[in-house]
Amino acid sequence: MNTATLRFLAPFVISGALLLLVANSVRGEADQLTAALTSADWRLIVPAIGFYFAGVWLRSARWGLLLPEHSVKTSTLFRALVVGFTVNNLLPLRMGEIARAYLLSRWCRIPYGATIASLVVERVLDGLSLAVLLLLSLTLVSAPGYLLVVGVLAAGGFLGGAIVLALAAWRAEMLTTLAGFFARRLPPRFEDVLMRVATSFARSLALVHDPARLVRLLGLSLLAWCFELGLFFVLLLSFKLPASYPLALLVGSAANFATLVPSSPGYVGTFDGVLINVLRDVAGIAAGQAAAYDVVVHAALFLPVVVVGTLVLWRSHVTIDQITHAPDRSAARTSGGGWQQAA
Repeated sequence: MNTATLRFLAPFVISGALLLLVANSVRGEADQLTAALTSADWRLIVPAIGFYFAGVWLRSARWGLLLPEHSVKTSTLFRALVVGFTVNNLLPLRMGEIARAYLLSRWCRIPYGATIASLVVERVLDGLSLAVLLLLSLTLVSAPGYLLVVGVLAAGGFLGGAIVLALAAWRAEMLTTLAGFFARRLPPRFEDVLMRVATSFARSLALVHDPARLVRLLGLSLLAWCFELGLFFVLLLSFKLPASYPLALLVGSAANFATLVPSSPGYVGTFDGVLINVLRDVAGIAAGQAAAYDVVVHAALFLPVVVVGTLVLWRSHVTIDQITHAPDRSAARTSGGGWQQAA
């Protein structure tokens, strides 16, 4: 079995192992799980999903600030973002990021490098925002010490990432020099692609280090996640569980950090295991009730965005195959006489 195969299979193995642990933790509580689902107030699913999509819209507005050279409507970025989430839910290896770069190239002629730079900064902003919300919630909710350790480590890690990006933005020319060093060791068909992506990446980083822009980015990031985690709060109310917004922030932040662990599409297993265990450890909720809540939360985060994303793909006449093979086609165009945007 080669390395590529192992890399592909590992997330599924991790998800499968965690699902087995989750199933074992709720063994014998099927009646409790069913009762929780039956007694839930399903009318609240609508406002819960509304909070989620409001957060996605705010993240789209933030994405626009990360592409300062390009004037892109928030509605266009929203469609690309939803498709990216859809692809991440359906395909392994976080192909949603490739989808977003491909769609902006196709719709707006934005170079891949600029989009990739925006996604790297976005990931750091998301991590910092979730770490801040997790640590804030721990000051308001009594929780086990391991969650404080997770929050501090996450904050430290993403703060380190932010420092690295700040240094890269300050000395952007070093990125292109480093890329040139490696590009000369690649086959000609990939050399030009790497250099163009690196140049665009460096230029985009240099444009987002303005202090006022950074304050707006951080503000939008925190606001977006406060809305998205509102889904967790509303569904706590739906299941008549001990509901407080700080608890929702704690549970939602921890569960979202779990998605950083390699897993199958849709973050099956990693997300669920953390969410159920945090509810049990922090709020003393029985495993059956916690599992019922988890099923509905995961479905609310998965199904609506997949439906909307699929409709966007259909209306845009874009297929999953076009997205997954976009990098190969770009490289092929290079070897055929010049790099072009995705068609």
